[in-house]
Amino acid sequence: MITNNMFDLTNRVAIITGGGGLLAAQHAIALIDQGAKVILADYNEAALSKAAEVLAAEKYFVSTFVADVTSKESWEKLRQYALDNFGQIDILVNNAGFTNQSKSKNFDASFEKFPLEDWNNIMNVNLTGTFLGCQVVGSYMVEQKKGSIINIASLYGVVSPNHRIYPGTGISQPVAYSVSKHGVVALTKYIATLWADKGVKVNALTPGGIWNGHQGLFLERFEQLIPIGRMSDKTELRGGIVYLASDASSHVIGHNLIIDGGWTAW
Repeated sequence: MITNNMFDLTNRVAIITGGGGLLAAQHAIALIDQGAKVILADYNEAALSKAAEVLAAEKYFVSTFVADVTSKESWEKLRQYALDNFGQIDILVNNAGFTNQSKSKNFDASFEKFPLEDWNNIMNVNLTGTFLGCQVVGSYMVEQKKGSIINIASLYGVVSPNHRIYPGTGISQPVAYSVSKHGVVALTKYIATLWADKGVKVNALTPGGIWNGHQGLFLERFEQLIPIGRMSDKTELRGGIVYLASDASSHVIGHNLIIDGGWTAW
């Protein structure tokens, strides 16, 4: 028998990285609605504070912590903050990443001219940051024999970007982004199978194209290529986050939940 209790997260404690970005607030809302307590973490203190203010205005209250996901020491401080203030960590959402909303210096450079510096920066945040989060927070979960880790991947961690939709749009998807997100999916499977019998669930969630004011040529091309005929609203990942965080997914291990309007099915 399926009941709403399967999705209950009452008193569970969640850490969400990339707290000042486009999707973190939506993840927070989803988890808080089911009873969780949420810590938003981000390197950008101003963006983090703004996100917390916006959420508070809607009666969603979060704790915040300034953290650099590329630093193991910073992760250890974040873990200790959570344990000191909440006594436990039940959910980790590795959401931080360089995207078109938060670009590295030369994010838009072509493959032929893509700088090694940007390659390293994107890899460090998108992939190494996820690795460190899983290592530092996940090791605590292994000790406690419980926990859920959700790594945010990308449809371009499943398939290649469709290079033909970008020229003339001012939007790009660099090689390091795609490769790093493929790495996130592989990392998820590795850790998931390692810890499956230790009470720790590790899964990935792959968003498709999230509408963020897109207009013009890019939006027209994108809508023609996606089965559902539109980009995703940022709220449409909430169900997936709750599912992977909750007991409803108790037998789901190493899965990449794709919420992309059918993009990767075509």
